[in-house]
Amino acid sequence: MQGENNLPPQSAGQQRIANGENLRQGYLKAMGIQTWFPRCQLANARPPRPFDWISEDAKAFAEVQNETRAADRLTTQPQHQPTTGYAPTKPADILGQFMPTSTPVVEQSVTPEPIKQQLAPSSRFRLVVISVSDDCLVVAEMPHCGLNQFSRYHQKMLDDIIRALKLSSNSAPVMREFVWPMTDGRGLLSLLEQDDGAAADAVNVYLNTQHGLARRTTILLFGQAAARFVLDPQKNFDQLRGLQPTSSQCFAVTHSLNELMKQPALKREAWQDLAPLLTRTQPATTSPA
Repeated sequence: MQGENNLPPQSAGQQRIANGENLRQGYLKAMGIQTWFPRCQLANARPPRPFDWISEDAKAFAEVQNETRAADRLTTQPQHQPTTGYAPTKPADILGQFMPTSTPVVEQSVTPEPIKQQLAPSSRFRLVVISVSDDCLVVAEMPHCGLNQFSRYHQKMLDDIIRALKLSSNSAPVMREFVWPMTDGRGLLSLLEQDDGAAADAVNVYLNTQHGLARRTTILLFGQAAARFVLDPQKNFDQLRGLQPTSSQCFAVTHSLNELMKQPALKREAWQDLAPLLTRTQPATTSPA
């Protein structure tokens, strides 16, 4: 066949070695001699052939085994010790006579530390405060992150609202920012409360001391954070929307300027929230007789 023709031819020496090995294996097989013994039972192998003992060797092996067992019994037989009260002193006892006695260690019950109550996460907000006039103050909510977020587009929208409400405005309104929380968890300010109640107190103190909130008659609040933390942090935005008059002041709450720019459909609701201010800011006119 083609596969056999591809095999390299064997030399005369290799042929003689192969013939000699085959002859040797034939002789061993005829005599029943196994040339190797496995160390373990091979998988799928025939059971091993039992070893045939010669009767004389088996008898001699049994005698040696009996003598070995008798010698083992003599060495393991317990020896009886004389009854006496003496016992050798252990080295640890000898050293203990020269060492000072230590007081026993009393295990103290360790009371676990009380688990600190996890505080609710504080609200994060940014307020832009604009003094429109001596009587009008605007508090607008802006995104917490970022810089210079009150752009000229926000300013133009606010100017249009002030003009539509017929409110007087200064030529150069003052704008400032209030950011909460006041600390990032480091320093002495981290020991202060950061919940919504503390945020409302901080906003009111800031508006009264820096912007004179108590003397303003008209306050416009744009956004949820501006409404909740200026009026009442316990109420939601829907409860605070619209006109919230007091004895000497009038608070008007509506959507934030960002929301009005992103969703123009909210401008109708914003005007419904702010329109009642016209009846308060404009004097009543009497019709001619």
